Amino acid sequence: MKVGINIDRSVEEVEVLITAQEQSRTVNALYEHIVEFDKKSLETLTAYRDDIAKIVNVTDVFRIYMGNQKVYIQTHQGEYAIRYRLYELEAALDKKQFLRISNSEIINVKKIRDIDLSLIGRICIRFEDNTQTYVSRRYIPKIKKSLGI
Repeated sequence: MKVGINIDRSVEEVEVLITAQEQSRTVNALYEHIVEFDKKSLETLTAYRDDIAKIVNVTDVFRIYMGNQKVYIQTHQGEYAIRYRLYELEAALDKKQFLRISNSEIINVKKIRDIDLSLIGRICIRFEDNTQTYVSRRYIPKIKKSLGI
């Protein structure tokens, strides 16, 4: 395998091209590693509240949800609007840390305080700041598997 770096100051975005004689397990694994590495590059979000923009570290986010046709994040400092779509964030965030729990919400599993399984057919998730949310029935099997419940 040959590896090299080509610096071109006219390029605005890093481009990685894999050239191979044929597609193989090695080529596929290399591609997956590059894609996963690129996804981890989303470390901050620009959030807005009262016409003020703030840079928020994604590790500070409890949950990301839809409301009134906008996407919001919830942190210890409160709720902020962001200019992303949920599917974009789901693709860009670390899948081990952020899980989709409904069509309109993604949660940060590292901010979960406890999980209430006492409700029949529902899962209630409480966060470190005592707020709570519910897992959609459709997502319950996926959440149970991801969290090892």
